[in-house]
Amino acid sequence: MRRKGGAGRPAGPHAFPEALAAAQVGAPWAVEVLYRAHHPALLRYLRARLPATAEDLASQVWLEVAGALPRFSGDEQAFCGFLFTVASRRLANERRRMGRRKEDSSAVVPEPLPAADVESTVLDRLDGDAAAALVVDLLPAAQADVVLLRVLGGLDVDEVAAALGRQPGTVRVLQHRALKRLAEHLGGDDRLSDPPRL
Repeated sequence: MRRKGGAGRPAGPHAFPEALAAAQVGAPWAVEVLYRAHHPALLRYLRARLPATAEDLASQVWLEVAGALPRFSGDEQAFCGFLFTVASRRLANERRRMGRRKEDSSAVVPEPLPAADVESTVLDRLDGDAAAALVVDLLPAAQADVVLLRVLGGLDVDEVAAALGRQPGTVRVLQHRALKRLAEHLGGDDRLSDPPRL
């Protein structure tokens, strides 16, 4: 299936495999397809963890991913896992660098959501920067990383474990504790038993 006037650009269920194959040989339109499909979630993840440097980190992530595209093999889920693994490692490197500089990390503080908006925002799959910031504000860093990678990155437990350098069992425990804490904050709502998938 092709878009009208799309100069060979795929649309529909086969868009990812065709776009990936074209991106691997340097087709600019194909890289744009991958970027448009995955950049919003990537940027939301990075903004939640390090708002002041999210844009720069996202650029670094995409440069690294673009350089590795010719060697990448896998489906769209595997690509998401790869993308967010690169992002997680870039975040860790940036945190170490910032720690060495002893930079004031309070320069950019996201505004908390009004209480009435909390439940609907979290249950709507963290569809905004404020919701991702809420997760970061409510949860310890390790739990927030797991929830953000599961929801924003769409990664499964094994992919989150690989991205964070942890065991899958540890990721499951962190996820369980995070979701319990979020449910308590939302007034005992048990609809958070498993994070929603994007």
